[in-house]
Amino acid sequence: MDKYNLDGHKLYWHLDRLQAWQSGELIVPVYLEISPVSYCNHKCIFCGLDFAQDSPKSLNTDILNDRIIEMGALGIKSIMFAGEGEPLLHKGLPKWVETAKQNGIDVSITTNGAPGTMELWESLIPNLSWLRFSVDAGSPDVYAKVHRVQTTAFEKTLQSINDAITVRNNGHNCTIGVQYLMIRDNLSDIENALRLFIEIGVDYIALKPYSEHPQMLNKSGFNYSETDIVRVQEIVDSFRTKSGKTRIIFRKAATDVYAAGKKGFSHCNALPFWGYISSRGDFHTCSVFLDDERFKVGNVYDQDMKSILFGDKRRASLDFGANALEVGHECRVNCRMARVNEFLEFLDEKPEHINFI
Repeated sequence: MDKYNLDGHKLYWHLDRLQAWQSGELIVPVYLEISPVSYCNHKCIFCGLDFAQDSPKSLNTDILNDRIIEMGALGIKSIMFAGEGEPLLHKGLPKWVETAKQNGIDVSITTNGAPGTMELWESLIPNLSWLRFSVDAGSPDVYAKVHRVQTTAFEKTLQSINDAITVRNNGHNCTIGVQYLMIRDNLSDIENALRLFIEIGVDYIALKPYSEHPQMLNKSGFNYSETDIVRVQEIVDSFRTKSGKTRIIFRKAATDVYAAGKKGFSHCNALPFWGYISSRGDFHTCSVFLDDERFKVGNVYDQDMKSILFGDKRRASLDFGANALEVGHECRVNCRMARVNEFLEFLDEKPEHINFI
């Protein structure tokens, strides 16, 4: 069982926000993603945001810190720091994480982990709900090929993960996981990865399906055959009895969806529930459409969060997503909000006599 529900959604636990949305209110997002920088120390061959790394940009520490305080006051419940580049490269990250936690916001980081040090983890982990390392390999050679780095970088990343676990085990409640994005170049390394990260003692390793971003430069056209999916399931099953406390999560449902190439919804109703702040400070209602004026509704340098979230531009963008966006050919399969959208579309198809439960 996937106790983190990585292949599903969690709107059931935000019924007050859902009910407000159903009543036609312009709601505050439950969840935000923030990109501290546009640059990265790795050049992964699967990077969906490679197009956004053309020039180095980073968020102003003090301005975003003020905005995070405003987010807490408005009722935003969680922030993930990830984005176009590697979040650990921004020196202001520990301050933001602490401010968010102090203002009632749950905080997480998705990172390649390489810049992590014991000192950095000691400043971050006490305030994190979870920390996820994108490793995508189980051996130095595959890691070097997939992340386009030197083979020596693999050992540095493993040391960073070990340091993070050491800090966490010193009395902190932070879930530490490893993400493995399955592509053609690393499918044969899954067994090595499971063996390695079970030994290291991460809380989980998630085998995640590839999803081609419409704007990415390094498109591969990769998809999964039935044989691929069966083989991954066999590998996962073979490790079930020897994984100890490490949970192995094969996101098979999402992998099947990507293999079929079908979207389970025709309208994007999920935009009110989340948002994305780019390394330029632009607030987007959807991260797939970076710098697209239909989804760019404000900027943290020019406006406070209340003005952005309750402004006419956001209202118009949400309306566009729900009623005019051509999901069939503009959106990626398995976008971040795919499962949420499927759920919201299900709710929208209300049967007769709903009080007869």
